[in-house]
Amino acid sequence: MRTQVFYFLLLLALSSTATAQVFTGSFDLVVAQQYPNGNVRTDTVSYFFTPKRTAMILHGRAKEPDMRMIFDNDTEEIVVLFLLDGKKLGYTLPMDEAHWPGMPHALKSPPKTLPLATSGSEKEIEGRKTREVRSENDDYVATVWIDIDIPLSMTQVLSYQSVGKGKSKKEIELFNQLGVSGFPLEVLLKSKKGKADVQLKVINLSTNVDAAVFSSEGYTVSKME
Repeated sequence: MRTQVFYFLLLLALSSTATAQVFTGSFDLVVAQQYPNGNVRTDTVSYFFTPKRTAMILHGRAKEPDMRMIFDNDTEEIVVLFLLDGKKLGYTLPMDEAHWPGMPHALKSPPKTLPLATSGSEKEIEGRKTREVRSENDDYVATVWIDIDIPLSMTQVLSYQSVGKGKSKKEIELFNQLGVSGFPLEVLLKSKKGKADVQLKVINLSTNVDAAVFSSEGYTVSKME
């Protein structure tokens, strides 16, 4: 569906009855991969949260079109919208774990306390106070700046990318291994094995949500099982 960074996000990142999350707001998640040869690749995903609906836009690079997904708790459907040869098309999927493997993580309420002791360092990001947490597993050393007052977790956010039967949840397990909950506004993953270092950064954090992002008006939408 996308290139390498989106595969990373798809990996990173209840039953059929959905539980509403409590955060209302929007932000862009910028993901940069820096390779050992010095090359850097940057991609952006936009998120829009309300108690009943969530939308996500995967921004295409170069000539790639954007893809928008709408998660509607009332209809229990996922609407996927995109442009193809200039035509506005889309399809719907049932909102269940078979079609959305990350669903249990996306709809689980995050803990209200930090899972690990902080380093004691604090810094302001997007006008908010964050605290530094460090952790590691076999593959990465992680430096994470967490805002404990935003009722989201990174596994929640990235789980919205795991749409499609058989999608992996490997990187959700990575965050679980690192013991990182809460909502990080910045994450730096330094590879221990000579692979790309990865930085995730939240920008344009706002309490406002444009209702138009949940509209499929003008799109020809089909139903998929």
